[in-house]
Amino acid sequence: MRYAVSAFLLTALVGGLNAQVTWAGLATYGGSSYDMMWGIDFRGDSLPVLLLFTISYSISGSDEDYILMTPRWKRVIGNTGGRDDWAYKVAWLNGGSIVVGGTWCYDGGAGPGSCYAPLYGFLTQLNSSGDFLRGRHLDFANSWGCSGESRRQTRVLSVSPTNDGGFVAAGYMSYCESTGDQDAFIAKFDSNLNLQWIKPVGTTDYEFATTAFQTTDGNYVLIAPSFYEIWIGKFNGSGNLIWQKRYPRRYAGGGKYFAWGKPTSDGGFILADEIDGPGSGRDALFAKFDSMGNFVCGRILYTGGDDVGIDVVEGDNYYWMTGFFRSSDLFIAAFNKSDCRLVKFRYLLSSGTESGRAIDLSDNGIPYVAGFTSNPAWSRGGYDGLVAADSGGLDTCYWRSYSIPNTSLHLSRSGSWTVYSFHYSPSSYSVSVDHPSIGSNVICGLALGSDDTDLSTEERYGDCFINYGTYPGGVKVRVKARTDVSVEVYSPDGRRVAYVSKAGFSGVLRIPLKPGMYFLRIRHDLATVRGKVVIR
Repeated sequence: MRYAVSAFLLTALVGGLNAQVTWAGLATYGGSSYDMMWGIDFRGDSLPVLLLFTISYSISGSDEDYILMTPRWKRVIGNTGGRDDWAYKVAWLNGGSIVVGGTWCYDGGAGPGSCYAPLYGFLTQLNSSGDFLRGRHLDFANSWGCSGESRRQTRVLSVSPTNDGGFVAAGYMSYCESTGDQDAFIAKFDSNLNLQWIKPVGTTDYEFATTAFQTTDGNYVLIAPSFYEIWIGKFNGSGNLIWQKRYPRRYAGGGKYFAWGKPTSDGGFILADEIDGPGSGRDALFAKFDSMGNFVCGRILYTGGDDVGIDVVEGDNYYWMTGFFRSSDLFIAAFNKSDCRLVKFRYLLSSGTESGRAIDLSDNGIPYVAGFTSNPAWSRGGYDGLVAADSGGLDTCYWRSYSIPNTSLHLSRSGSWTVYSFHYSPSSYSVSVDHPSIGSNVICGLALGSDDTDLSTEERYGDCFINYGTYPGGVKVRVKARTDVSVEVYSPDGRRVAYVSKAGFSGVLRIPLKPGMYFLRIRHDLATVRGKVVIR
């Protein structure tokens, strides 16, 4: 899936004598106000779709809407008349359309980022070209026995495709907020956004669900990482509960960050979350469960600041998690699949505030993170949506490795929640769709249209420090800024066949080589880059 990768960011470096490819890149999207990337999904026709929560762009110019982007198109979506549309997750459905889940409200003139209850859930469906197909207005709470309760809320926090072309959703409804009650829910929809069934679950406290997905046996799992516990339930195709597991865990207090889970290839699932652990404040939590919802293993990552896990995904070799640590730094962490041991921890080197909000893998297995940044050098004002990719190899561009303190943990089951019967008929609604001229700023990596073809075949390089590639008859090394640089070239038997050294160099070094395989060692002021090339 070279096109989708090239169209977004990335620069290619090759690291290590085993020639593992390292991709790294960073791009931001936004305007003069407040914008955040909340979703990314590589499913469907293998093109990534990005979800940008935005205040800078709107249909009417005065309310808050959201933007969907693929490498082929961009759309701002929402309603006029002071209605704010907040979207949380996006997914390709198996039929090739895109569904978005979120909530909408009126801010009462309070300004950007404000929303007063009631909050109404919504689902929006677009085709693969970005055209609006249909929408659903979801006011579950108003039908639950507190009709007219002004403080009721419904939020759709998760959408995930199912084998029948439809999808399953998760979220919460706080139908009687004055009584201190808020319940999670799981809901199944067909491919035309028709509700097939819905089941609220919870206690008399505040609970919310962030993840629902179909399992390999055709049933459905719901994950609710609420304040003082993690609840997991499995439902059959009719929405009847098969089993449930409740795991109390320590909580640092204050507000709770939404955090998501994903299914794994062994039939189980993984979860990002937070916990009151050995650090100061919140600590990031990674947890693995088997297909029956039994806790398998977990890891706590901690510093002296707030550390929170937000989203996870499974790769070929690792489980990946993103979020933020030290209160303001975006990270990706790789965990061993057998025991949850921390293998890699990488973060964005920045003077601003960043956080990861979603993570997914490209067809090449490279983790992409959607999130946000306040770095004034990267953004156009306030916060900008951010997309960053890094395979966890060399310290290149703005990615760095970090030795974060971490420890294992164990979660024990205790108690249960109540599952309710519930019937509801969503109403249809329409939204406006426009073609925005959204700004983009590639900080480090590939950019379509960047004017540097000297090192490119299909990639075009932006602002990374060192890149190299081949040309007919040799290897070329590009140095972005003036630095002392040396290039050593070795044959497979360990003989050094070429050496070039330059002081204060900027530009492209060309080293003639005969056809064959060679290993490179490139030294410069910031790092040593190792890799392999084949000259044909």
